[in-house]
Amino acid sequence: MTKWIEEKSSKYVAYEAAMRKFGQEQDAHKGKCPIMTWFVGESDIQKEMAQQPAKGSPFYVEHPEDLAATAVPTAMFHGFGDFCLQPGDIQFNDMIKRGTGAPVKCIEVGIPMVGSIINNFESIAQKSCQKIANDKTFAGEFNVIGLSQGGLLARYIAEECDMPGKVRNIVTLGGPHMGVDAIPHCLSGTACKIVNGIAKKLVYTDLAQDWIAPAGYFRDVNDFKVYEQKSVFLAALNNEKTSASAYSQLRASKFADINAGLFVMFSDDTMIYPKETAWFQSLNAKGEVMKLEDSDFYKNDSIGIKTLNEAGKLTFTQFKGDHLQFTTDDIKNTIIPFLKK
Repeated sequence: MTKWIEEKSSKYVAYEAAMRKFGQEQDAHKGKCPIMTWFVGESDIQKEMAQQPAKGSPFYVEHPEDLAATAVPTAMFHGFGDFCLQPGDIQFNDMIKRGTGAPVKCIEVGIPMVGSIINNFESIAQKSCQKIANDKTFAGEFNVIGLSQGGLLARYIAEECDMPGKVRNIVTLGGPHMGVDAIPHCLSGTACKIVNGIAKKLVYTDLAQDWIAPAGYFRDVNDFKVYEQKSVFLAALNNEKTSASAYSQLRASKFADINAGLFVMFSDDTMIYPKETAWFQSLNAKGEVMKLEDSDFYKNDSIGIKTLNEAGKLTFTQFKGDHLQFTTDDIKNTIIPFLKK
């Protein structure tokens, strides 16, 4: 128990010191834990602040003086059931801010946590766009990062948002770009087969589409016509609707105009099915995962993925582990260098 308390106290001291040194004044309250103050003294925090973060610390930056003068801010979109003030998200944003040398803002819509679950996904996207458009931080070029379903919001900003600024680079981690075909963590077995069967019968009802956020990106390839007609979000974002709207060409041209895109898939992902949806791959009618290049979505260059890929602007990377189980090294060695392109 003593060892556990010492370990947690050490991490809290490092976090608190980093927030005071590098955080914004308005963020000073974030992540504070009243219980930890029983074990950590103010002198411990002051001592830590006087030191350069150790190399193994998530707040360490290899060569701050070498940060690009052209660094741009980053908008971050969290995942399902998450919220911007969660300590993990705060630490992630701080690492990105320190690594890129530019501000990072997490975009929250609605009631924290609840707003990403009980909501119409198109409404979430539109409100996210409004926040970006009204924020002077994003008046010029900026990067977007999306975690899980936040990857779809990051794409919406790049493809469809009417705003003063422009997306430079996009990074998504475990993003369901070609939708999901099953309930999270329920991918096999008799019980899951029944549950998923019921879900597929209900997911395209108006009630589900209006009140359950993930319903907006549920993509049943064996009921494609209904998906195309009833999906409030993904079918339009992917330009899969038969009747093209005025936005169709705009989405493709805007997305094809980004500087670069990094799309991360997790090797053992049980949250999104198929896991390859993170790489824009989808299932065929037999339930088999198709290669991206074999899909009509790619061949028709529906949103500009083919154009970007052939120009060498896309990177498809796999991280080991289940959904969103990325490491500090993944952030420092893969994500941050990419955002500085």
